[in-house]
Amino acid sequence: MMERTAVSGVAEQNPPRRMEWLFAVLAVVLVVAAYANILVLALGAGLVVLALALVRFQPLLLALVFFLPVAPYLSWDLPVKDLGTLLRVCLFAGALASRVHRGESIRAWLFSGKLTWTMLVYCLVAVLSGVALNPFTPSVARELMRLASYVCFYYVITDWVRTDEDFTALLKALMISCLCVVTFGFYQIVVGDYSALFEALYPIQDELLKNPPWSGRITSFLSHFNGLAGYLNLVIPFCIGFGIHARDVLLRRLSRVCFVLSSMALVLTQSRGGLLTYGAILLMSALFLAPSARRKLQWSTAIVVGTVAMGIVAGLVFERLAGVDQFTELTRLAIWAGAFSVFAGSPVMGIGYGNLRQQLGGVVGGPDGWMPDAHNLYLQLLAETGIIGLMAFAAVVVVALGIALRLRRKPRFSIEWVIGFAAFAGIAGVMVHGCVDYMFHTTPQFAAMFFLVLGLLNAVSRRQVPTKPEPA
Repeated sequence: MMERTAVSGVAEQNPPRRMEWLFAVLAVVLVVAAYANILVLALGAGLVVLALALVRFQPLLLALVFFLPVAPYLSWDLPVKDLGTLLRVCLFAGALASRVHRGESIRAWLFSGKLTWTMLVYCLVAVLSGVALNPFTPSVARELMRLASYVCFYYVITDWVRTDEDFTALLKALMISCLCVVTFGFYQIVVGDYSALFEALYPIQDELLKNPPWSGRITSFLSHFNGLAGYLNLVIPFCIGFGIHARDVLLRRLSRVCFVLSSMALVLTQSRGGLLTYGAILLMSALFLAPSARRKLQWSTAIVVGTVAMGIVAGLVFERLAGVDQFTELTRLAIWAGAFSVFAGSPVMGIGYGNLRQQLGGVVGGPDGWMPDAHNLYLQLLAETGIIGLMAFAAVVVVALGIALRLRRKPRFSIEWVIGFAAFAGIAGVMVHGCVDYMFHTTPQFAAMFFLVLGLLNAVSRRQVPTKPEPA
């Protein structure tokens, strides 16, 4: 008996020792890579993510969520130049190998659920439009690789996030990350510039793709101010829901602080579409969270009045928010007309996923090398993937919103209920903002956050663990 106990004790100690050796080797790899070359460092980071995902090291996912807003560009000849894409693919590869090693079902993971199937159909349409039915360009290669990395991220979230503790830890990482994002945005206001750090993160943008000279609009760690507004509007519903009803005290406090600071940062982006979306999210919050029909009416009225008042004050402080200037109006109308004409030329499957920016400048008659997007989610989808692509994306959104609404049947203010609300408000907000902006190609951090929301929604909807209702 004593011998069996001793052997058991040695067996229990071996895994930690193997992990210690693994961490030591990975640390050496990163140090050597950092001294060698930035590209070697990027590949070394990918190998580290792959190795840690292989042993299912849960804090790895939290780290990637925390650093999600930071997507430094790499100076290499591959079509994809943002580091986040590489790391998300490596994360999925390690998670896939881990499932194979553990004997867990791959088919049930990759091909189950309406949300997953509609997302895969949309990806198939994007591939067909970009590869089979149109010329395969570097832009198509870049955007398809990014899209694949977002789907990889989605899959890992659905696999690794299962318990209340997993959801709470991920949401804490998200809130802390968002606080860092808004703090850096405030720093940009203080120094009156995008900052040297921003220029270091995004040093190789083409001149005509760069942000305009500093005009007081913050970008934080993201590559564009409209993208920052879209990103914050995906996080803010989680701040509202968990700021009111989180069981974990730290998560509740983080969410409340994050909501206040994110709201301030959103104003500093001076994104008219972002602020319009913010008002819509607040209105949806009142309709979801108010305990009675009377309170819904009261809260909705207060939000509408407060939003109008805030808009008036913001217009007095920021000239851009006082109205739409003639140049912007004429430019947007020309871009929308150009995008629609591109769609009319290829209405079924479009000109190829990721190809519009290469063609739209010439259609509109802009300067040589100018590559605008459609500034409209729906026109961009129609131009690049046609009616089929728009219908496929709409199917993803409809299924996701349906799942979110069904989660309202869960105990009120349970973690499922709150994530359902937050996902519904966030995704609906993307559709509102999409009327005046398209951010999936221009801001990979926003796109990754969108798929993170889809992953959380799918993960929480598939849980079979009974939960107790949160105290009101």
